[in-house]
Amino acid sequence: MAEDGTRVLSEETVALMQRRVVDCSDKWTVSSDGWGLGWTLYDWNGVEGYGHDGASIGQYGYLRVVPSAGVAVALLTNGGGAREVSAALYRELLAELAGVAVPEPFAPPATPPVVDWAPFVGTYRREGVVITVTESDGAGHALHEFVDGMKDLSKPLPIDLLPVTETAFAGTGVGSAFSTDYTPVIFSARPNGTRCVYIGMRCAPKTG
Repeated sequence: MAEDGTRVLSEETVALMQRRVVDCSDKWTVSSDGWGLGWTLYDWNGVEGYGHDGASIGQYGYLRVVPSAGVAVALLTNGGGAREVSAALYRELLAELAGVAVPEPFAPPATPPVVDWAPFVGTYRREGVVITVTESDGAGHALHEFVDGMKDLSKPLPIDLLPVTETAFAGTGVGSAFSTDYTPVIFSARPNGTRCVYIGMRCAPKTG
């Protein structure tokens, strides 16, 4: 509602925003289970919630809402390590205010799975970004490069890929472009069979 009581969105639209429309191939970057119309949706051991994360150059925003508890927590930052701050904040406040157990931080397991790298090796591209995946001595690596109109945003980012599952990897060495801990790197396939990789929840289809 607007300040004067005028409805901005219809009840049907609000309901659709909180109804799962698609599942998330990357369930770790924002710890979401699926997407509604715009909102990321959460199921914290049976406690449902929604929210959204956003980022620009040096600026990050986070929102989590738990309707059953009447709780909403927002964080706006303009510094480094934002994801770590948000994770710590939500783990503490959502537990205290809404009884929510937020999942533990994304990290590789003590005993990683054995991975067949062959399906993943190659070049992936999305608007402004080229990702090259290679394998050497049984270990996977990726090079994340900004190109075209985004080429001056950052130098190329080398990433070591540590297996979490057979298709999900903890990326190291990415630095402040995404986070200072492990960055989820998720391999999947689109409905038409095209292989793709998700970094920062953004999908890059395989081109070669």
